[in-house]
Amino acid sequence: MGRRLRVASRADRLLQAVSRPRSWRLPPLPAEAVRVLLYSPANLNRVSGSAIWVESVAETLLAGPNVWVTLPLHAPVRRDLITGTLRRRDRLDIVDPHPRLGNPRAWLSVAQALDLIERLDRSRPFDAVVLRSFAVCLAAAKRPRLRGRLWSCYILEPERDPEDPTYRSEMGRIAEASRFVVVQSEEMRDLVEDLVPEAAGRTILLPPAIPASGPHRVDPGRLVHRLLYTGKFHPFYPFELITDLLTELRREMPDLELHVAGERIFHLPGDDSYAPRINRLLESTPGLVWHGPLPRTETARLLAEGGVGLSLWDYRFGSHLNDFVVSTKLLDYAAVGLPTILMRTATQVSILGDDYPLFIDGLEEALPLLRRALTEPDLYRRAAERTYEASRRFTYPAVHAAIRPYLEAAAADRLRTPA
Repeated sequence: MGRRLRVASRADRLLQAVSRPRSWRLPPLPAEAVRVLLYSPANLNRVSGSAIWVESVAETLLAGPNVWVTLPLHAPVRRDLITGTLRRRDRLDIVDPHPRLGNPRAWLSVAQALDLIERLDRSRPFDAVVLRSFAVCLAAAKRPRLRGRLWSCYILEPERDPEDPTYRSEMGRIAEASRFVVVQSEEMRDLVEDLVPEAAGRTILLPPAIPASGPHRVDPGRLVHRLLYTGKFHPFYPFELITDLLTELRREMPDLELHVAGERIFHLPGDDSYAPRINRLLESTPGLVWHGPLPRTETARLLAEGGVGLSLWDYRFGSHLNDFVVSTKLLDYAAVGLPTILMRTATQVSILGDDYPLFIDGLEEALPLLRRALTEPDLYRRAAERTYEASRRFTYPAVHAAIRPYLEAAAADRLRTPA
């Protein structure tokens, strides 16, 4: 006998209504305030690159004293690792449309998110609608109300095929509907404008960013025997290799530890053993200290205690389009001046300089270079000083200064347009 579907009762609807956060009404703003909506289908309950990107862009926008940001939440709030920090910011309105009681995985669909954005726009028209994810940007391009105000972010996604003519055509439609197509790096700008002629002349840079200052910084003159890894667990970021490096080096340096912050373990189609293997490594590898998920400020404190950061990529499990990405992991390491071993890519060379001493061209180079970084104080110091110096271009105020003219022009357009 088939299961009967339960029909929502009047009591169900009332319970949902009273449990919905009261955050729908946006406060009135001065006419001259720059009004920005920011949305990404990222789950802010988990610390991931996508979630940190939301925090980073919100902080970058708010570096302008006349900017107000409205942030609708994709997922119901279950933890405040990221939203807790954001709620304390002035000029930031978090819109949580999710009932407090109900399915914790009842995330907004693309259509629901855009419907919500349009309702918010009717109550307080936005000067810029900053959206991330190809699917969200493509659907938004079909909404007449939003056309011409879209800042479509990172539509060339590494997991998609840039040679697919349908994909290129859809990116063209997004570009035509957007005020700007937002990219992370000059290298990505060149590629996008080559692949998508409609984007030529309307691409702007908005990379991830970091706080201008923090409570701590690595002491470049004190070599610390530690390895550090923050982020998600996916074969593209070869965590199993990283634990092998730890085990090998501990034969020579018994005091060596690997400190890990992060929690997102991918469940891979066709490899049911991957997630259990990672869990076992995190819980039982000698010398490994797993801190779990940490807010960005706590991650900075951990990194600033010193050691050598790891940002390794295995291209068997990811696209070379990642070579044009500005890595949030690298920026977080660099923000405290952490010496970091990482892949030599076009964008990372543009950030750190071609002569940065801890680049590798292949994973087989990681072990000998790590051994040197952990035993040669001068190499450690030079790498630490270079990462910190390079990070100054990516502080919230520095990145905001580059986009400020576009924000001010958008607000001026609204003020010139009759209501």
